[in-house]
Amino acid sequence: MKQKERQQVSAGSVRPRGATSARREEASLGGTPKVTAMEAMGCARSRRPLPALLLILLLPRAAGAAGAADARWSGQGTVPHLQSIFLGRCAEYIAVLSPELRDKNCTAIWEAFKLVLDKDPCSVLPSDYDLFINLSRHSIPRDKSLFWENGHLLVTSYAENGRRFTPLCNVLYGMVGDFLSWCRQKNASGLDYQSCPTSEDCENNPVDSYWKSASIQYAKDSSGVIYVMLNGSEPTGAYPVKGFFADFEIPHLQKDKITRIEIWVMHEIGGPNVESCGEGSVKILEERLEKMGFQYSCINDYTPVKLLKCVQHSTHPDCALNSAATSTQREALSVYAERSASFVFPLLVALASVAQM
Repeated sequence: MKQKERQQVSAGSVRPRGATSARREEASLGGTPKVTAMEAMGCARSRRPLPALLLILLLPRAAGAAGAADARWSGQGTVPHLQSIFLGRCAEYIAVLSPELRDKNCTAIWEAFKLVLDKDPCSVLPSDYDLFINLSRHSIPRDKSLFWENGHLLVTSYAENGRRFTPLCNVLYGMVGDFLSWCRQKNASGLDYQSCPTSEDCENNPVDSYWKSASIQYAKDSSGVIYVMLNGSEPTGAYPVKGFFADFEIPHLQKDKITRIEIWVMHEIGGPNVESCGEGSVKILEERLEKMGFQYSCINDYTPVKLLKCVQHSTHPDCALNSAATSTQREALSVYAERSASFVFPLLVALASVAQM
């Protein structure tokens, strides 16, 4: 939409959104930064806890891989039971999240997707996913598109599985591949469960090409007010000038369909404050959008999102809104420790509106 958090890359390439490189993830919700072996996707994109069933499926293969010889590629190998996971996600999306897509054929979508599994793992182009995209694409609600860089966990948490916003990982063609990796063996048929290439190995690898294709389609289908969440505490800059958003999403935004673009520069609770609106790489983004003729605005630490980050830091000074709202806010945040976030977060959003009055 890869996260993404997404790693900055050298000129001529983009940082991966797939499950093949490391990224900071917990910092986006105010936690201590950690580095994992799996890059967030789509929503390229921090690593969410895996469902128990998926862990059971993955553990046998992971145990075998631990004793394997050195991997050929630098990325994680094909996820075990790829087809079952893919079809299960597709079926869940259609049956539970978007029943209006009941006419989608998950088997046909899988057959189109798996065509890349017959190709050399360094010869997969974004266009190889065209049929898959055409079969799985669907409309995105107006004013609900949420692009991002270096903040996958925060984006997915705030989007609430598509109920509040619809980032790339919450559309069908993004969800089925989120957090997965896949590739054919280099010189043989069959999947490579030991390792798969990343952008460090070759540009035209299966996962990166997948997210390039998905990002392009997502940008083309976005309309109304477009939202962009950036991480102002990212040491390399909030807006990677070479990345999925810069290289594959911005160029494909449809100016006649877009009202304006709203940028949220979020900072970690307690800092550091590396960049804010009008500074550094954010200024580069603003100037680019202006040259393209887009109306835009920029907000530092958009309050509803900041409240979500403050759930884990209810007593931190950065989480005090103002004297009138602070005591009520902290009371609500303490309740969060005992109750589900799905009940408390709407209250926090309401408090944000009061605090900004």
